[in-house]
Amino acid sequence: MKPYSKSTQHEVKEIEIPVPWGKVAGKLWGSQNKQPILALHGWQDNAASFDNIAPFIMKNVPVLAIDLPGHGLSSWLPPGFMYSELIYFLLIKRIKRYFGWEKIKVMAHSLNAMTIYWYAATFPMELQYVIALDFFKFVSISTSIHTPIFRNAVDAFFKLEEDYVQPSYTQSEIMKKISTGLYMLNLDESSTKILMTRGVMQKEDGMYVVNRDPRMRVIPIHNMVSSEQVEEYAKFITCPYLIIKGDINFYGEDRELFYKTLEIMRATNDTVQFEILSATHHLHLTHPKDTAAIINPFLEKYD
Repeated sequence: MKPYSKSTQHEVKEIEIPVPWGKVAGKLWGSQNKQPILALHGWQDNAASFDNIAPFIMKNVPVLAIDLPGHGLSSWLPPGFMYSELIYFLLIKRIKRYFGWEKIKVMAHSLNAMTIYWYAATFPMELQYVIALDFFKFVSISTSIHTPIFRNAVDAFFKLEEDYVQPSYTQSEIMKKISTGLYMLNLDESSTKILMTRGVMQKEDGMYVVNRDPRMRVIPIHNMVSSEQVEEYAKFITCPYLIIKGDINFYGEDRELFYKTLEIMRATNDTVQFEILSATHHLHLTHPKDTAAIINPFLEKYD
């Protein structure tokens, strides 16, 4: 099989980071002589989600966007394991150690904006700054709701192991599948094609397959924790923190919980900056210039 298409962007270098189960693939925009921002995509996306915004940021700071395990061109986890944000948490630490960075610069979207929130609370002295796109914390959920969700996720995981057969799609079918995505937030055609460059492979018969690990179909459940726990995490975060929220009503929880945690962060960390952008969930992909216009002054101050 071959990739859907190859990038022709200038000043972009393909990167491979060795890990115990294989490799983590990535794309580096900008200088190789300066520590980059580590860009972490959301669930079921890939490093190409930063294709549009990276050129607007790389003038100030290089950008290293990676395909998370099981996504894009990165290796899948060994058989028998379930994906969760803990996998990504440990990978952030592993990449820091691999490159020998004293502190990490991070730009993260959606699920991995949640993951880096956890990391920033756990290792507050290891982060130079965080840029969180649309989401910034774990979605709060009660124990009574979490338990059946967890049960269903485990059952779905084992059913997937036993019964999964990889489907094939025509070009129009695969574009519809990618554009609709997990959250039913339709992407435009241009954004869809960008994600397809690392997320889709074309078979010899001309049909297309999604190349992420099918285990990614099981919803990550460990990142669903109580509001009290999420709020306590906020008190440990000390690094400069930029949060950019799309203006669609998409929170994954009661919006009051989102803003309550934000106010706790602001009360204990005067570098927290919150901005609302007229954009959807993939704001960095669909509105890169507007998003970068908020990010670049932040970088000038803290990079």
